[in-house]
Amino acid sequence: MKRRKIVTTLLSIAVFIMMLALTVCASDGDEIRKLDLNPGDIIGVSLTSRSSERWVRDAETLEAAIKDAGYEPLIQYNENNTSTQVSQIQNMVLAGAKVIIVCPYDNGSLSAVLKEARDAGVVIINYDLAVVGTGDADYFVGFNNREVGVMQANAIIEGLGLDEGAEGPFYIEMFAGSLNEANCYYYFDYAMEVLQPYFESGQLICKSGETTIEKCSIIDWDLAKLTAKVDARMTAYYSDGTHLDAVLVPSDYFSGPVAILLQGYGYGTEECPMPVITGNDCYESVCKLIANDLVYMTVLKDSTLLSDACMYIIDCLANGKEVEGLQDYQPTEDYDFTLDAYFVDMFSVTKANMEELVIDSGFYSADQIYGELTQEDFGLN
Repeated sequence: MKRRKIVTTLLSIAVFIMMLALTVCASDGDEIRKLDLNPGDIIGVSLTSRSSERWVRDAETLEAAIKDAGYEPLIQYNENNTSTQVSQIQNMVLAGAKVIIVCPYDNGSLSAVLKEARDAGVVIINYDLAVVGTGDADYFVGFNNREVGVMQANAIIEGLGLDEGAEGPFYIEMFAGSLNEANCYYYFDYAMEVLQPYFESGQLICKSGETTIEKCSIIDWDLAKLTAKVDARMTAYYSDGTHLDAVLVPSDYFSGPVAILLQGYGYGTEECPMPVITGNDCYESVCKLIANDLVYMTVLKDSTLLSDACMYIIDCLANGKEVEGLQDYQPTEDYDFTLDAYFVDMFSVTKANMEELVIDSGFYSADQIYGELTQEDFGLN
């Protein structure tokens, strides 16, 4: 009890200090926030897991951007643990963070701690994975992830030749991410919406019949669960010689593992070509698989664009300027609030345009993409 009283007192002091630091200036009825930010002030960053190449890359770009702006980055990973993330955000407030950039592990679990932080005068920037169930985020910075599913579906349509009149039928299986992530629904639902006419015409057939997000979800993005689901479907539905033609995969975190698992069933040869496998996040390893015709596509999300957007918002707040380019964003239709969102561009990458989008842009070097494949490139070590 004594320790709880000390923590409560410290939080109360933090709230008081941070509220003094925040001023709101009104102009012609519009409120423009001005945050008292000074060189050396802490900018907190709460990310999910070091096990994902994507989040490690984002951490590096955010750290560099925050330091370049003269602030002190405090970057922490919750390693897919909600309680850890809540505790880390509370500690960032106590440490004096003026802004906290939050990428949630569980999109509906941060309501109380974000309200706590905002009441303390902290500006909350929701980063890439939407926080749902609460309006206690000042800004959303990310990609319009509803378009990821559209890009993935269009890649399947293109890869199978459906856009050029191919009749099929083609056999497809679908996988989805963990349901505690809002983007999981965006990817899957919007992809299925685009593919639905081809299911109705019989040009696409899901032999397993597992076409709902609940059936396709992989809890906690667990690779062992993915392996079990792939093996179960291949054994039950494709051991009769039916060729699997396409696999809707939500993320590069799964693309490589799916490719190597399918190689175990004889795919990836001239006689038995690899299905059209989708991806997302443009892992270096997956780009190598695309170059070797083992994965069909990924989505290029340049994390430097996200860090630049975060620092643009922070700069506006520090100087009392209006943040321009914002859009109203409703994370899900179940909630009646919107966030001020700053969306950045992303691009569908296939073997046909990878050199232009990935190599010529300097995102990865030719040596990185065309180097010799290793077991690590498949994501199953």
